[in-house]
Amino acid sequence: MFIKFATNLKQHPFHRHLYFLAIGFLAVVVNGYHFGTFDQVFHIPFLLKFIRPELYPNDPFLNLRWYHFSFFWFPFIPLYRAGLLQISMFLVHLLTVYGTVWMFWALTDHLFKNDLAGLLVTLALVIPHLGFPGFQIIEFSLLNRTFVLPFLLGSILLYLKDKKFLAFALLGLMFNLHVIYALFVLAMFLLNELLTFKWRNAWKPISQLLLFTLAGLPVLLWRMNTGSGIDFTLRPEMLDFVTSGLLLTAYLPISKAPYMIGNLLAGIGTLWAFLLGYRQAPNNQNHSTLRNFVYAIGVLLLVGTLAAYALPVTILLQMQILRAGVFMLYFGMIYFAAFLSTQFEQGRLSRQSFLILSLAYILIPVLTVPVLLFYIIRWLKVKDKATGWLLPVVIAIPVVSLTVSYLQNLWAPGLHIYGPRSDWREVQEWAKENTPEDTLFITPPQIFWHYTPDWRVFSERSAVVTIPELMEIPFDPDFEPASGRASMQLPPVQWSNSTGIISAPLKPLAKPSTPTPPKTSSVWAAGFKRITSWLNGNTAMTWN
Repeated sequence: MFIKFATNLKQHPFHRHLYFLAIGFLAVVVNGYHFGTFDQVFHIPFLLKFIRPELYPNDPFLNLRWYHFSFFWFPFIPLYRAGLLQISMFLVHLLTVYGTVWMFWALTDHLFKNDLAGLLVTLALVIPHLGFPGFQIIEFSLLNRTFVLPFLLGSILLYLKDKKFLAFALLGLMFNLHVIYALFVLAMFLLNELLTFKWRNAWKPISQLLLFTLAGLPVLLWRMNTGSGIDFTLRPEMLDFVTSGLLLTAYLPISKAPYMIGNLLAGIGTLWAFLLGYRQAPNNQNHSTLRNFVYAIGVLLLVGTLAAYALPVTILLQMQILRAGVFMLYFGMIYFAAFLSTQFEQGRLSRQSFLILSLAYILIPVLTVPVLLFYIIRWLKVKDKATGWLLPVVIAIPVVSLTVSYLQNLWAPGLHIYGPRSDWREVQEWAKENTPEDTLFITPPQIFWHYTPDWRVFSERSAVVTIPELMEIPFDPDFEPASGRASMQLPPVQWSNSTGIISAPLKPLAKPSTPTPPKTSSVWAAGFKRITSWLNGNTAMTWN
């Protein structure tokens, strides 16, 4: 039945694309959709500042919008003005995930011509899967990097089909939307061209690179005319600063933190999964090209490691080169799906073993586990021992891991098209409705997480300093959090070590008649000069 369904998808395009759309919607629900959170805590205020320049008038953090070299967000300006920003972003995200499912299937089909492998790899996209450096395939909000993913996979597909001029042109267009990911794919293309170089065809890669440059010229011009241009200076202090925040995995391959060890093991699993599929793949040009792409990923990771531990060159740090590892996750997912399907179809895996490994591949968030299970099953078979007991283990692993992740707020399924509701959100909305646009707030620095909106998102008001600013420093090394703000003559601040509460005689705003602001207690705050703001009764305590 499973194989029959896979064959039906291959034979009927309409059914196939309905399936892609259904899997895409299910993936969005399971992975979650959260407007105004994580990386959108930068992009939404930046977009609002472009639309309404009068917002955030005393907030130098907003100047960093010029250092996010992407044209992706500008088409949303008329949608914002029409009151359709949130719903339009959700629909674009849904279509993006649909396109991602489609491209995973298309790449698998082109490489292996295996219907069962295509079905497996698309089903696996429903559950969050992680590799190195910790980014999941289907993310929980619309970003320029998520939008370009199906197009980048499409450019890889065009390249494999020997439609290289189209591949380079599409890649150049995507360069205007997400510079870093487009450069990763460009590195793969160029290394393959170098390894397969022939003098009689030398004009082709040169022409293709020129086509990429022309297609990506708009953002190149933007980049060259912003700030000091490309920066080759060494900034070890900047590296130390940014790695103290949430982006440790984007800059360092390994550290003493337990989750970093798990991150590295997950990355090893993606390479291992690829190698298993590659070793049994047909000996043809497509798989040789993918092998060269993996070489390119390895080179990029080595450069990123060198930048982290020896040569912290600014431009290399800005590119967050270790993120090239996400493509190893994509290739590992495709090749391991083909590996399992081929092993089963050739009779090397029993129906029971195939079921166990397929469930592990689809449900367990890291490829390392199903790869290890394959070797365990093979060893049990040699020893003539039962393997059926592995089935409840395979089911228990994702149940436990996802339950723990949910309880720890590491995984948040569900749709929040207009953003999550919380007391923190209500405080922001009250500030938006009841304070002047030039109000500068001192906000609790510890209120931040993947699924928590930053103060600027819904309040549309400035803040002295917030945690997300840590992640933005490499974009403009001259930017300093709270620059021009922390040096203000703040009123005397008293810190209580016993309660962790900050008190200061800040200027109160006039009490509004309606609406009544939500009542929140003073909260614990640490770091960022231990400054905070709170609402007390009907009085908003701010610093104007």
